[in-house]
Amino acid sequence: MTTILYVEDHPPAQLLMAAIVTDLTSYTLITAKTGAEAETLARTNHLEAYILDLDLPDTDGISLAERLNAIYPAVTIIVSAYAEAIHPDQKYLYLAKPLDPDHVAQILRHALTGR
Repeated sequence: MTTILYVEDHPPAQLLMAAIVTDLTSYTLITAKTGAEAETLARTNHLEAYILDLDLPDTDGISLAERLNAIYPAVTIIVSAYAEAIHPDQKYLYLAKPLDPDHVAQILRHALTGR
C-alpha cells in the first residue's frame, strides 16, 4: 500500500483529495492540518509522497517540504491557489488550485509508479 501525506488546513480540500485517492487502488491518504502535525506523521509512518499546500497556518509548503524530506525523502507535490507563487524547479512537482481530480490522479500515478 502506498501512503500519501496531504497537508492542508481547508476541510473541503481534504475531502476532495480523499475522494481522489480513494479512487486510486493501493493508495492510502493520511492528512494533517499543520506543518507540526505533518512532521510528527512523517516520523511515525512510511510515506511515499507528500502533497503540501503552499499556505499553511504555521509554515509554508516549501519550507515544510525541506523539513519532511530531511526526515524521510519522498515524492513531493506543492499545491497553491496562487498561480504566481508556483515556480517549478527540479525538486518538487507543482499543482494549481482548484484541483482537477483527473489531473491529480494522473500526476500521482506518474510520480509514484512512472506510468
